[in-house]
Amino acid sequence: MKKMSQVCMVLMCTIVLTTGVMIYDLKSNRVLGEELHHIEKATPTRSLMRLISKHTSKIMEAIMVGDFAAVIRESNAVAENSEIIKQMFFSDDGHPGDWYTPEGHNSEKAEKEMKSEFEKYLKIVIDTSRNIAETAKGEDVVETYKSFDLMVHKACFGCHGVTRDKWPEWPDFMREFAD
Repeated sequence: MKKMSQVCMVLMCTIVLTTGVMIYDLKSNRVLGEELHHIEKATPTRSLMRLISKHTSKIMEAIMVGDFAAVIRESNAVAENSEIIKQMFFSDDGHPGDWYTPEGHNSEKAEKEMKSEFEKYLKIVIDTSRNIAETAKGEDVVETYKSFDLMVHKACFGCHGVTRDKWPEWPDFMREFAD
């Protein structure tokens, strides 16, 4: 009897897990298959954040093990991919591409504000990631980490402090980037 109840529990968990995976997969395919226009101005920043988060994890891991070639490779990838994100979202004339359909009558002003805010943090990301690669050439773990930490503080925390709601209990070091 005990064995039968264990089999039933495993079967129930498997069904729930499979259903969850299928539902998530169906939602993902539907979203990717549609041609969507985004009203939200955070789309470029969010895309940049998702892209560089994978590389920053690899940079941190490489710093911890002293793999400076990987640090240089991943840091350069952050800079290159950041440039690609900019080209994806903003045309050569500086206007957002087809992904952005602004609401309201003052769309040109909103476009300029959105682009300038995005480019501000994009420039910080590019400059600091190149600095990480340059510092890593000296093969000094501490200095390389300091460069990485500078990117996280200036680019990541700086952007999060401006674009996200304030956390109720932000630590002091986070408050300096939000103000």
